Amino acid sequence: MTKKFSSLLIFIITLSSCAQNKTEEITTDNNGNIIVRKEITNEKELVKTSEEILEEFYKNQNDIESLDKLISFRSYQKTPYVKFKETMETKNKVCGKLIEKKIVEKEFSEDKKAIRYKILVNYEKKKTIEQIVMIKETENSNFLIFDYNIKTN
Repeated sequence: MTKKFSSLLIFIITLSSCAQNKTEEITTDNNGNIIVRKEITNEKELVKTSEEILEEFYKNQNDIESLDKLISFRSYQKTPYVKFKETMETKNKVCGKLIEKKIVEKEFSEDKKAIRYKILVNYEKKKTIEQIVMIKETENSNFLIFDYNIKTN
């Protein structure tokens, strides 16, 4: 009887630990088309520094869908997802593979909820000057990319 009870208890504990409350956050454009769909779980999100977000952005430039979690929904309100995706695809074709990057300027807003980076980037085909503005949507959230601009030399 004890073995069965122990087995049942372990099974219930395992089952309850696998259960998660999941919700979806959906962002739409002005026409009601879904542009961003994010799954949110009840697990606490790991807070990352702005530099870690920046590293993840450059590491995943060829996987545009994975960049979505780094982009603020406010960014899509001014630059539609389709246009951002086209910009990244064009940049990847024109510039080629990332070789190295160097942060040359870093400026915080007075309330520390926004940061602007100016980055010199060397790709295999071109050198660029890129500006990334990140914001915190809430006090305890990660920085997310609000604006991305690129100038080629």
